[in-house]
Amino acid sequence: MKIRHRFVHFGFWTILLTACSGSDNNIDAIVSPPDTEGLKLVQDILVPSGFIVEEFATGLELPTTVAFPPDGSNRLFVNELQSGRIKIIQDGRLNALPFADVETMVMGGFPSAGENGLIGLAFDPDYVANRYVYVTFAVRTPNGTLGKVARMKDQNNRAVDFEILLDNLPSAPGHQIENLAFGSDGKLYVSVGDAFEQDKAQDLNQFNGKILRLNPDGSIPSDNPNPDSYVWASGLRNSFGLAFNDNGDLLATENGPDRKDELNVIVKGGNYGWPIVLGNSAQPEFVNPIFVWENIVSPNAILFYKGSQFPQNFKGKMFTVLFGSTFSDGPSSLAKRIRVGTFQGSGLSSTVTFEDFATYNFDGKGNPLGLAQGPDGMLYLSDIFQGKIFRIRFGNSRAPL
Repeated sequence: MKIRHRFVHFGFWTILLTACSGSDNNIDAIVSPPDTEGLKLVQDILVPSGFIVEEFATGLELPTTVAFPPDGSNRLFVNELQSGRIKIIQDGRLNALPFADVETMVMGGFPSAGENGLIGLAFDPDYVANRYVYVTFAVRTPNGTLGKVARMKDQNNRAVDFEILLDNLPSAPGHQIENLAFGSDGKLYVSVGDAFEQDKAQDLNQFNGKILRLNPDGSIPSDNPNPDSYVWASGLRNSFGLAFNDNGDLLATENGPDRKDELNVIVKGGNYGWPIVLGNSAQPEFVNPIFVWENIVSPNAILFYKGSQFPQNFKGKMFTVLFGSTFSDGPSSLAKRIRVGTFQGSGLSSTVTFEDFATYNFDGKGNPLGLAQGPDGMLYLSDIFQGKIFRIRFGNSRAPL
């Protein structure tokens, strides 16, 4: 997530990560009934003919990443940025208690506390057997802002056996630790922003501006570029979205400073040039992006569609969420949309062409952020500032309720 905003006063955060207690956590999100006809039709997100956008959940607190576990349980996990809660929506209904809780104290609240909080969410490839859930988060401490990678087990919709895998990662009110994803190699890939210390993105002894690669237990894989380091790729500014395609390529969205946002294929030992270059470069030591947005769009979540609810021609294509170049309000012309990408080739030879899929037409407040594909093949989109989850499906049109 990229929020272009100048922070003058910063709050002090303390954090306590616990398995959820049995007490009521004052959850006030409202989830629409599971039957399709009970969902409110959304007319201010414009989609192609035949597609429908519905309001799936409301009343969430700064929802970021959304994800379904690979067990067919039809449970949508939702991270909330600053409440620190991971909430579960199961079969269209919000569970009474959150899955996990990060208790925080924020002086000044949002936006003065920046983007610190709960961001990334991923499920172990062997989740059905081991029940591991992985998260990334950034918090304020007396020693500054720190990023962390943690995992916990899902025991009947409650988090148990919480453990920190990586600690003291560089972070800041923005450009902090971002998302994470598992590869087909069973390794966990984590994006870390430059924490506003851009020169460290070129320093392989620092974690700023890097993609990290670790074993699921938090140890360093022996086949990393340096077997004593988590660093997999360097020279990045603020990569947010991570996703693997069917070729096994790792794609990452990169947020530029005021222009030249990028889509990169992340390769072992690759140096992507920040802060020396933006966009494409003729310097052979740097890896060029496969796509560059010349204007600000703030690309965030990416997802390769694997379902069958959408028409067949969407299978394998990449959906990209463009957060928008404004803070929390402003015209929809400044991105605020989902685009769908069609790929040719593979690896660093890939090319991609984009076309609009879903375009925001709201007045003012609202920015799309997280995206997940459900076991039903529908797409679920989080809007951080509206506090909502939208559902996009293909099917019969109907009149708004």
